[in-house]
Amino acid sequence: MRILTASLACLLVTLGCSGPDIHYDYDAKARFPDLHSYDWYAADPQAQAQAWGVKNPFMDARVRRAVESVLAEKHFQKETAADPDFLVTYYPVYGPRRGGPGHVGVGMAFGFRGPGLGVGVAGPVGGPGPRGAAGSIVLEIKDARTRALLWKAEAEDVLDASESPEEADHDVAVAVKRMLDRFPPT
Repeated sequence: MRILTASLACLLVTLGCSGPDIHYDYDAKARFPDLHSYDWYAADPQAQAQAWGVKNPFMDARVRRAVESVLAEKHFQKETAADPDFLVTYYPVYGPRRGGPGHVGVGMAFGFRGPGLGVGVAGPVGGPGPRGAAGSIVLEIKDARTRALLWKAEAEDVLDASESPEEADHDVAVAVKRMLDRFPPT
């Protein structure tokens, strides 16, 4: 019984460490309770193309869908006809893949001498994945009138070219939800 309890504890700790790292910051003087409606910020197309490198319309649609879904859950209205309270923009940041500590696995086995517990640690093998870069999503919220930055969050290593479209949909949705869990700040 102790072995099973130890196994479950290790598994819970390992699962709790999963997901992208989220970093955020905001203007402490901003009046977040006054924000009710939003629209997308139309960034300079040349600057946007430079940030993206090669424009990926599939990833763009994923991020926009995820942001709009979470903002709707939080009862923010998308306003395209009149003046919104805030503007949303995002951009990717690509950098070298992080090696990190690797993976931790926990296993339980039964053999001739009774039950046993094993823990294994694995690191990356070989070089970096495709194109050698992983992408982070940076999400910014700006005041619609002044264009001043109010809130910003980053989800590290979410945009990964080696994933399937289904995995990318899931990963982006989870990352955006975790970022916007912290908006508006309390």
